[in-house]
Parts: sequence; C-alpha cells; structure tokens
Amino acid sequence: MKRAIISKNGLICTVSISFSLLAVNAASAAPSLYDDYSKKAKEYMDQRSSRFPEAEKFLRAALFQAKKFGTDDKRYRATLRDLAELNYTKADFRDAVPLFSQSVTLAQKAVGKLKASHADQEKIAAETREWVADLADLADCYRGTSRFQNAAANYQKGLKLLDGLGKEDTLQRAELESELADVYTVLGKYQDAEKYYEKAMARLTAKKHEAGIDKRYFESVSIDTLQDYAMLLRSTNRTKQGDELLAEMRKMLGLPDNAATIRDAHAFEPVKKLPEAGQ
Repeated sequence: MKRAIISKNGLICTVSISFSLLAVNAASAAPSLYDDYSKKAKEYMDQRSSRFPEAEKFLRAALFQAKKFGTDDKRYRATLRDLAELNYTKADFRDAVPLFSQSVTLAQKAVGKLKASHADQEKIAAETREWVADLADLADCYRGTSRFQNAAANYQKGLKLLDGLGKEDTLQRAELESELADVYTVLGKYQDAEKYYEKAMARLTAKKHEAGIDKRYFESVSIDTLQDYAMLLRSTNRTKQGDELLAEMRKMLGLPDNAATIRDAHAFEPVKKLPEAGQ
C-alpha cells in the first residue's frame, strides 16, 4: 500500500453483514474484514482510471475495523495515511490536513513510548523518520492551501527531528531542505531559500555514487532541487548560473538540449519576476 491517504466524509461502507454478527465475534471478524477492505481499496486505486469514491469507501471501512486494534496499531496508522494521501491525490487538501495531522500526533506518541521504554535507538530512529515523513506530508497539504508559513514550520520541525538523530545525512533530509527552500522562495525569502538549496545540492552530490541508494528517489529529489534552484537563480538576474543547473539536469536525465523534452518545461520560459513576500 503506497504512502498515501484517501479521505472525505465518513461513509463506512455498504457491506452485506449485520452489525450484530460483528459484535458477537469482533476479535476474529475484525482482522478479516480489515484485510478484505484494505485489499479492495487497493484494487480500486490500482485500476487504470483510479476509482477514488470506491477506494475511499473501502478505506474508511478498513479504518473503522482497524480502530478495533487500537489507534496505536500500525494498521490503523497505515490506513489513516492511505486515506489522507488519497485526498491529497485528488487535491482535496483541506480534507487531507486533519488526517495527516492525526498521523503526526500518533507518530509523535509512538516515539515517546519507545523512548519511555528505553527501546533500541535504531527503532526510535526509524519511528522518528516516519514522524518526519508525516510532517512533510502535512506541509505539502498546507502548501496546497497556500498556507506557506504553516508549511515552512512543519518542514523546519522535521529537519530539527532529524538533527536529534545525529548525523542524518539522508535523501529524506535533502528532500526536506529542498522543499523548505521552495517555500522560502514563494515567501520572498530568497537568501534563506538559496541557503537550503545549496545544502540539499551538497547532500545530493555527496550521495550520488553511494552504494545501495534508491536511484529513482535520488533522481526525483535531484531534479526538483536543480530545477527549482535554477528558476530562483534565473529570476534573480543570474541567468548563466541557472542555465548551468538546468544543463546539469538535462545531463542527469540523458536528454537533449531541448526545453520541450524536460518535465515542467515552464522552467525554461523567459525569466519571470518571483512574487514578493506575502503575495
């Protein structure tokens, strides 16, 4: 199940089974129903033309069943995220925000429990990275509703949590730095934006030939960082430096020197003035 969440208002589901039967044997019925609902939701999402209403219906039914395991259960959190990300996919950012917010709260609680029980540091680190990922998802939704200050605050909190893990020199960190830089650009904080773009690029350069790196993830973060930083440079009268970054992106993708072949070709349009802060 992908890291996404699918949400809306709360239809539980139309299922040909009585509530009384569930009540009689909830312990055995709930896990089976949860698995069935989750599988059905995934089938609808995986179809060529994703059937969002059906997927949402079954995800909400799965979430209802998962709650019987407790909100601390991984199945509940995974389904909650799937429901939130479905809303994000549909651009229903306002519906996704409370779902991602709940996931953030549950992740924070899970980290607190691990620390209180003196769990292994690697377990704490893994759960903390999940918390950071939830914060980043929530920040993305805030960007979708033009709440850029809220987005920046969540990216910053995620970076601070990674700081607490020690030398966390990961693609996840580079992605957060790049996304925070993008938000700073929108807010007109160009110096702060450039600082974080440079951090992200330095991290990506260092990891370029690292053994076992997720190449698709690396390429995705690199392309976004190079392109967005290039747009900042070109829009602040540093066209040559911006063009050099765009050329680096073409080289990474193995594409010819032709703007039309680049994803998001608007990056190659004539230089446009970036918005001033607050606009």
